[in-house]
Amino acid sequence: MFRGRIATAAACAALLSAPLLAAKKAAPVTLESVIKNVQLQQKKTQTLQADFRQEKVLALLSKPEVSAGRFAFSKPNKVLWSYDSPRRVEMLISNGTMTTWFPDLNKAERIDVRRFEDRIFRYMGASGAIDELGRYFDFTFTDTSTSPFWILDLKPKTRAMARRVRGIRIWIDKQTYLTSKFEYVEGDGDITRYEFTHIRINQPIAQARFTLPLPANVKIEQMKIQ
Repeated sequence: MFRGRIATAAACAALLSAPLLAAKKAAPVTLESVIKNVQLQQKKTQTLQADFRQEKVLALLSKPEVSAGRFAFSKPNKVLWSYDSPRRVEMLISNGTMTTWFPDLNKAERIDVRRFEDRIFRYMGASGAIDELGRYFDFTFTDTSTSPFWILDLKPKTRAMARRVRGIRIWIDKQTYLTSKFEYVEGDGDITRYEFTHIRINQPIAQARFTLPLPANVKIEQMKIQ
């Protein structure tokens, strides 16, 4: 469960923090140029904010589970996911600790993620993220003239990886050069989709935003990664 939350926090932020620089008009858009520009922009991204819509298609559910909220990231090691609907949840990673707060339940869960922190934030802001993904996935780039998006498909190179993730698809807006949507399909066939709007890059974020105002009487449960 907690590995899933960590993976979500890392992978989502990594893909969202990969806006593209505009290619020169004379230069053709290729997979290589896209990846190069992703790496360049990741290095420049100090803060990132967006609204998001999350949709989960699960075999055990008769209809998709839809959530919505806000996301914020600040280098080097702060991430906040704020779910507004269908229920309020705050998930904060800061200084080696992940805290998940359920305001309506007056409950919080806390877990030490220091041993995963380097990997989490390498995916969020470092140029090595794409290179590392390339170790496990083959990339396919689609540029259709009638589509407003470039599409990047990642397929696992090994059966072992495919048992965990069948594939990832990223939609990149041709006008803004930002990752506007992505989805990943887990090994069991469950699908998670994210769509991001009102994306702001390198706008100031007050550091107070990366604190959770836990009530004095909140029940905090210390958890361990299984």
